[in-house]
Amino acid sequence: MHPADVMIKVMASQIKDGEVFLHGLASPMPALAMFLAKLTHAPNMVYLAVAEGIDPDPEKFKLYPSSADPRHAAGCIGIGELAEAFDLAAKGKVDGMFLGGAQIDKHANINLTCIGSYDKPKVKLPGGAAAAYLSPIVKKLILWTTNHSKRTFVEKLDFKTGIGYEKGKDKKVVVVSNMAVFEAEERGLRLISVHPGFSIDDVLSEMSFEPIIDGYATTQPPSDEEMKIIQRLDPENVRYLEFRK
Repeated sequence: MHPADVMIKVMASQIKDGEVFLHGLASPMPALAMFLAKLTHAPNMVYLAVAEGIDPDPEKFKLYPSSADPRHAAGCIGIGELAEAFDLAAKGKVDGMFLGGAQIDKHANINLTCIGSYDKPKVKLPGGAAAAYLSPIVKKLILWTTNHSKRTFVEKLDFKTGIGYEKGKDKKVVVVSNMAVFEAEERGLRLISVHPGFSIDDVLSEMSFEPIIDGYATTQPPSDEEMKIIQRLDPENVRYLEFRK
């Protein structure tokens, strides 16, 4: 089974019925995870996205390469500008958000700004957009990366764009990579599970720091029925595009 499908299952499992979740640009797998949750265990979750359609009809949804494609809003109950999602989050009415990270440290802080120094970067990244504003105020922060490597899981960020774990705050932070699942706590990232097809050595050898290991499980892959839903929502396999060949 492709790691993308396992990641989608994991991300969907973080959403509870009735919760309000948001995803931003370049987020094909979070979009699929949100609809998978809505079509299975969380029918009353509320879908917010950068395409600005509120609760699009999952029966009319088809994934396109651009997360901002207006066709993603098909059958929505209304249109809400992205700025309004920020206001909702500030009022405590957005339960969770999916964010990517070019770099992720042991406390699940993320870098989406630059590689190298800020003044003279080696690589300019897409930028934080909503990360700096939203990451401290959502109740659940689900980080994801398709590139589990030492370049992603770093000892020290080149630039801190978004905040992960925060001591004393009622905030859950989960990191989902193409190899494993972690949860952030005061001591660092705790390994929750390793995906089918990977070993613990695979996971650890591609990290620049050691996660906390108090025992771990094998990540549960999507069921046959869940795979049918994912394939129906994404018949052109857009979810696989960002994985390296």
